Amino acid sequence: MSFVEFKQSAAQGAQSLAGWMHQHRKRVLAGVGSGLLLTSAAAFALAYEGPQAHPPAPTWVSVAVASTAPQQADELSNADQVVYTTAHVRASDTVESLLRRLQVTDPQQLRQLSAQADLRALVTGDPGRVVAAQVSNLGELQSLHGRLPGLKPVAEGGQKARQLRELTVKATPTGWDVQTQSRLVQPVLRVASGTVKSSFFAAADEAGMPRNVASQLIDVFDTQINFRRNLRPGDRFNVVYRVYQAQGQTLADGRLVSAEFVNQGHDYKAVWFDAKGDAKGGAKVSGYYAPNGDSLSRAFLLSPLPYDRITSGWGWRENPVMHFHEFHKGIDLAIPVGTPVKTIADGRVVYAGWGTGYGKYVKVDHPGGFATIYAHLSAFKVHVGESVKQGEVVALSGNTGWSTGPHVYFQFFVHGTPVNPLDIAHYSPKGTAVPAALKPEFLAQTAEPRHLLAVIDGGSPVVDAAAQAAKEPQHG
Repeated sequence: MSFVEFKQSAAQGAQSLAGWMHQHRKRVLAGVGSGLLLTSAAAFALAYEGPQAHPPAPTWVSVAVASTAPQQADELSNADQVVYTTAHVRASDTVESLLRRLQVTDPQQLRQLSAQADLRALVTGDPGRVVAAQVSNLGELQSLHGRLPGLKPVAEGGQKARQLRELTVKATPTGWDVQTQSRLVQPVLRVASGTVKSSFFAAADEAGMPRNVASQLIDVFDTQINFRRNLRPGDRFNVVYRVYQAQGQTLADGRLVSAEFVNQGHDYKAVWFDAKGDAKGGAKVSGYYAPNGDSLSRAFLLSPLPYDRITSGWGWRENPVMHFHEFHKGIDLAIPVGTPVKTIADGRVVYAGWGTGYGKYVKVDHPGGFATIYAHLSAFKVHVGESVKQGEVVALSGNTGWSTGPHVYFQFFVHGTPVNPLDIAHYSPKGTAVPAALKPEFLAQTAEPRHLLAVIDGGSPVVDAAAQAAKEPQHG
């Protein structure tokens, strides 16, 4: 064969091979590539005997080899292939919707697995959990693994601890092997510091503090600091909080155990205390206290909303709907429709319905001759006659009745007389301090959180304090 004939033959073989590979490109796997190079339509070798004064012309040898690439590709295509996939649990998930995102498409399996109680539990609560699965190329589930929602309280070594449960599902020739495993999670203390620039939540996000912990901080100081109206740039905070981890992964945010907030130069501190024993008379002592044991609880919260903006205050004004001059016996708090509205104190619901001008509203009577009204609501969360606790959600904000925009009309009454809600603090007595008999336990239990507050300063990033976790008592 001449060299020109060889080039033509090789070109034709390469073209034929390229056409076959293009036609079957989805079925050819990476491992076949090296085999194809060794089983081409024509293989060749160049014989060379080393350097010579007058090297002879090269001799080309052509060997015909039958290609086995199509057969290999068919065998690999027909073999079972496994896809490893993950998906996050969504609040709107059903078992079927989760499985379909995991690429499970077999109709019979979807029906069978949707009937599994453990799998139904997997898609309830705690959205964001990761579920991993092995699925065949036919859309059949081979195995699945995920963490069930919640952390179960357990007693471990005389202390309160948390336990997580994991679900494993495997396909077997006779059906499904469904198992749950439980293991303890490790409580870890973390600290964070920040300075308010534009808003508190922006500062908390910058400090790496979870939103849940930021909300707890507001709840702790809500009877002392008006987070809706009195924050200023330069206000700062330090917090110590608990998270629960397993194998280095944070599974859940826990309780705020100590905190400091400096608002307009005033320094406020709090520590969590949960007494093992009872106070005199059998009352349970639990809550947030100042480092000296004084209670931070008050009879009334300063506002029923997590945040707000006053659009119409207490006093004389022109009615924005009817356009007559009137005395406004409350305050209007602008807030998006659907925001949870909390009762500012313990009490009993005496009205939940419609009122002219008010739209949908709730009235709560409180001990001592006090009452509150929350109006222009979109939905009720309580019924008449129901007892409610301070901070409990009684309704969702709305835009009903005589209203020109989404807001809550908030009224505060003392013995039937309306009083400016901004003066609530004057009517809110302090809670009970830690009893003297429990003071030694209080000082011992809060020693580590108080120490951590003392050593951190504003602007520090979030850090783990795992070394302190073993010493810190596990309460709640």
